[in-house]
Amino acid sequence: MSYEKTPWGREIPYTSPITGYKTTLYNIGVVAEAIGRTSQTIRKWEVGGVIPPTPFKQKGKRLYSKEHIDAIVRCAEKSRIQQGSGVSKTMFSKRLYEEFQKVNDLFFKGEE
Repeated sequence: MSYEKTPWGREIPYTSPITGYKTTLYNIGVVAEAIGRTSQTIRKWEVGGVIPPTPFKQKGKRLYSKEHIDAIVRCAEKSRIQQGSGVSKTMFSKRLYEEFQKVNDLFFKGEE
């Protein structure tokens, strides 16, 4: 998947200091465009608990890894989330929280 919109006109490379996993971070506009919603809707969903909060922030801006965006898109497709449709009667949130945990483990789960 290719993401054209990037914060400040560029992609932000990121390497987890815990696991060494490398990825690219993108702004909230990329997430919104990927699932056909607005950035404001994504913010409201995060504040309201519909989607998990992003673990990445820079200068107060929400950033999402490529893997997080892919998870959001997958869960939206599985739950048949479309522009103009509600999410409350779908499994979108449940699926997404499970997927985010898997993705977060790539960045934050150290060796035990």
